[in-house]
Amino acid sequence: MLISVQPHLRYGGAERQTVLLSNVVHRRHGRAAVVLHDQVGGLLDALDPGVRVECLGLDDHLRTPLVARRLRRLLDQQFRDGEKSLVGLHLWSSILAGALAERRRDDDFTFVYYEDLDPSEHARFIPMGRAKQRLVRSVFRRKDVVVANTNRVADAMARVYGLETRPRVISPAIDLAALRVAAEDPAPAPPRDRPLKVATVGSLVPLKGLDVVYEGLLASGIECEWHVVGEGPLRPWLDALPTDGPVLVRAHGGHPRPYEVVRDADLLVHGAHSEALGLVLLEALGVGVPVLAAAASGPSEMVELLGDRPEVLSLFPVGDPAGLALALKERVTQLEATPGLTDMQRYVARYSIEATADAWTELAQDHGCTF
Repeated sequence: MLISVQPHLRYGGAERQTVLLSNVVHRRHGRAAVVLHDQVGGLLDALDPGVRVECLGLDDHLRTPLVARRLRRLLDQQFRDGEKSLVGLHLWSSILAGALAERRRDDDFTFVYYEDLDPSEHARFIPMGRAKQRLVRSVFRRKDVVVANTNRVADAMARVYGLETRPRVISPAIDLAALRVAAEDPAPAPPRDRPLKVATVGSLVPLKGLDVVYEGLLASGIECEWHVVGEGPLRPWLDALPTDGPVLVRAHGGHPRPYEVVRDADLLVHGAHSEALGLVLLEALGVGVPVLAAAASGPSEMVELLGDRPEVLSLFPVGDPAGLALALKERVTQLEATPGLTDMQRYVARYSIEATADAWTELAQDHGCTF
């Protein structure tokens, strides 16, 4: 069985990835489970009804030892079925709890420590980030099965955490079939004389660079509607932005399928200061919408791996509103050259959820686990 452990299923890239992967593993093998510290979040309903969901009833960084005891007890009581299972630990709070819960020479479970953050950047954007990272470093340095979500994250982990062995890489992924259905869903044709429609998707936190995007849109001088999909503590700031002027803000809140909003946009703009990959970028491309992103680790790796096609995916300097404004003005003149949906999906095909599920299955087989 694949048992994915993480704090919750609120809207977010890591959470959406867990849902997609669990659904595919369940569809293929009927053996997928999700263990949450707290059973909350708008993505709970996106799980296939057959995916088993368990709750530890406690989501508190300061009580990690208790979370670990509950996790160990749950595994021992509910998941010992004669088949060895893979326990995937996602996000730092689950990684720390899993490190305390793991037992050496356990014949029933293999614990996998999965890093989907850029360790060279991320810690400075979260409360007590450096202290938490020191704890996480000690975990990654002494565990046997460590996985990164991108090549750049794997390299950064080896450097920042001082790992002797570079982590295995298993990329997050997108459901290309679902995205094609969403993109081809009939929608009213937009009027010809309308402002540019720009979408941004992500948690409303400083890390995501929403201020950079807004300032860059203003500096470009282009009349546009800015559709922001997400939830978080910066919502009051977003709601306080002017309702008139060249940038018309449209806040959508969290959404289990943000690509259903993005598909109607002319362009997705992503301004995150630190981004290990950027699932929302791939989903935008998967519904045929070109992307303009800050050149953080993940988007830069995408360009390297997928090929330099600025009509599909282009970059601007991280944290630079003026750079965004220049890039935006250039991109707007080239929107007519945006490829068709089939070409866009072919461009991102290596990030298919089916390929990622194959990689997790191979990892499980390497460690004697059965899905």
